[in-house]
Amino acid sequence: MENQHVHHHSCTHCACNNPILTILQDELFSSDNFSSLPTAKTKVKEEKPQALMISGGTIRPMIDGSVEKVPAIGIADGNVVVTGTEQHVKEFMHHHHPGFTSRELQPGHTLLPGLIEPHVHLVPTAILMGWLDVGGFDQQDLRQGYDMNMVSDIIRQEIPFVKPGHWILGAGLDPALMPLQNHNKELVTIDIDRLDAITEEVPLMIISASMHTLYVNTPALKAVYYYDKNKELRKEYPEFKDYRKATHGQLQEAAGMQPALIAIPKQQMTAMFLESFTHLKEIFQTANKRGTTFVYDAGMNNKQKELLDAYLLVHKRAVRIGAAQIVQSMDDAKALPEYAPPASYKDVYIGHVKVITDGSNQGLTGYQSEAYLCNPKDNYGIFNFGKEKRPLNAPQDFKDLIDTVIAKKGWPLMIHANGNLAIQFVIQVYQEYIRQPKQGVRHRIEHCSLITKDQLKTMKELEVSPSFLIGHVGYWGYAFREAIFGDKTLILDPCHTALKEGLKITLHSDHMVSPLGPLRMMEQSITRRMEAAPEPEVLNAPERITAEQALTAVTYDAAWQCYADQWTGSLKVGNFADFAILKQDPLTMKDPYMNMRNIEVLETWVGGVPVYSKQDVKKMSMI
Repeated sequence: MENQHVHHHSCTHCACNNPILTILQDELFSSDNFSSLPTAKTKVKEEKPQALMISGGTIRPMIDGSVEKVPAIGIADGNVVVTGTEQHVKEFMHHHHPGFTSRELQPGHTLLPGLIEPHVHLVPTAILMGWLDVGGFDQQDLRQGYDMNMVSDIIRQEIPFVKPGHWILGAGLDPALMPLQNHNKELVTIDIDRLDAITEEVPLMIISASMHTLYVNTPALKAVYYYDKNKELRKEYPEFKDYRKATHGQLQEAAGMQPALIAIPKQQMTAMFLESFTHLKEIFQTANKRGTTFVYDAGMNNKQKELLDAYLLVHKRAVRIGAAQIVQSMDDAKALPEYAPPASYKDVYIGHVKVITDGSNQGLTGYQSEAYLCNPKDNYGIFNFGKEKRPLNAPQDFKDLIDTVIAKKGWPLMIHANGNLAIQFVIQVYQEYIRQPKQGVRHRIEHCSLITKDQLKTMKELEVSPSFLIGHVGYWGYAFREAIFGDKTLILDPCHTALKEGLKITLHSDHMVSPLGPLRMMEQSITRRMEAAPEPEVLNAPERITAEQALTAVTYDAAWQCYADQWTGSLKVGNFADFAILKQDPLTMKDPYMNMRNIEVLETWVGGVPVYSKQDVKKMSMI
C-alpha cells in the first residue's frame, strides 16, 4: 500500500502529471542536453505514397462510424480517393491514376482505418523507459507471478551491471497488481526494509506505477539526505535516522519526491534525456505493430513539444500526433491564445487544454466521496485545487481556472478526473461554464472512472464525452472490487450506459499506465474480464459493449474526440490513407478474451506508405 499523504496544491501524480518531468524540467530539458541531440535526418528510405487499389478480404472503412464493408478502396497521393465496388474503383483509378498498383487481400484478412490511442504520454514514457522495468505487464498481459519476489529477482540481476556512482532506477512498481494481502483486503506494503532486503550494495530508487511514491533503499536515502542541495532536509531531520524513521523510504508527492529526484547522479539524468529519441522510436514502432496510426498526447507542455519536434525533424514519421496543452495554474490559463480549431494537419497540433484534478485510483489518490477500503484509514485521495485538505464542493480557484479556459479563451477542455467526487466537481463546473453547448466544441472527461447514469445524462446535455481507461476493468478490476472500492466498482467505466445515453465514448491506455493496444482495449470493453482474478470473472456484465461499438470507439469516435476526424478515423474520400491490415476481423471473432489483443497486425500504413509489415508485401501486379 501507499501511505497517507499531506495535501499540496497540484501535488497528485499520475501519468497525466509526471513528477519526474515536472521536478527535473530544468535539469532534463537544459540547453546543453538539447544541443547534444541529433540534428541530421536518420537515414531511412523515404517512400512516396502509392497509387493503390485494394480489394478482397474484408474492408471496413468506418465511414460515418458505420462498420459496413465495401468491396474495394483506392488510394493516391497519400489519401483515400474512392471506395465502392471493384468495378467502380478500378474504373476510377484507371481514369484518374493510371499505372496504379492492384492488391487483393486474402480471405479473412481485414483492412481497417488506422487505430487510435486518444490519451497517451509520449515524452514522459520515453524518459522512463530508460529505467528498469519492475511493472506488472508483459507486453499486453499481466506478468504471471508478479510479486515482490519477482521484482527482487529483476533488480538483483541488474546489480552486476551498475556502473560506479550510478543508481538502480526502477519504474512501474504496482502493489495493486500484486497478490492481495490479509484475506484479499489490503495491498502489499513496500518500504525501505523490503528494498534493503533486495540490496544494500547500490542505491535503489523505484517510482510507483501511479507516480505517487518513490521507494528507496538505505543507500539511496542516505545519498538524498547528504546531497549538497538538500540542506533544508537536514534542518528538518537533524540526523539521518530521523529521516529514515519519518519516511520509511516512501517519499511521496512533490515535497517528498523532489529531494530524491534532484539527487539522481547527473550522468544518469543526462542519459535519460539523450536516450529519449531511441525510446520514442520504440513507442512508435510498438504503436504501428499494434495497428495504431494516430496518438493524442494528453499533457503536452512547451519543453515536451520541443523534444518531439526535434525527434520528428530527424526521423521518419510513423504515426500522426495531436496533443492537449497542459494548464496547471491561472498564469498558464491567461497565457493561452484565443482558441482556433485545427484547420489542417500538422505534427503535434494542439486540440485541447488539459487540466488535472486528482490522481490515480489504483495509486489511492483519485478523489473520492467515501474513504478507500484499504489502508491507510480515512484516505479520500487528493483534489488538486482549493485550500482545504478535503473540499466537499468544487473550489473557487478550480472554477476560476475553468472559467478562464472555457469562457474567456474559448478552449475545449479535457479534464483528468478519476475519483467519483472529482468527477462530480468537474461536471459541476462544466454545468456552470458551458452555458450553451456549442456545436463542434468537444469537451472531455479523462478516465471518468466512477460515474453514475445521472451524471452521464448531464454530460450528454452538455455534449461532454468520456474517455475510459478501460484497463481499470481488465487489469485492476479485481483489486478494485476486493480491496480498494468494493461495490463501488459497479459504476466503474460504464461503457454501455454511456452509449445508451447517446454519448460518444473512447478507450485509452494512458500509456505508460497500461500498454499500448487498441485491440486489447476493445477486448477489455467487450469482455470486462478481470484478468487478475483467481478464476474467470466478469466485472458488471451489463456494461459490456459490442465489438462494433468498441471498434467505433478506437477509430471514428476517437478521431472525432481528438479533432482529427477531418483527416483520419475513417477511410472516407479525402481522408489520409492511414490503415491497418489484420489477419482476422475483430468483429467476427467468437471468443475475444485474450485473443483479440493478439490478432496479428500484418501491415500498418500512414499516408499511403507502409510503416510496418509483418513480412514483405507480396509482389503486386501492375495494371
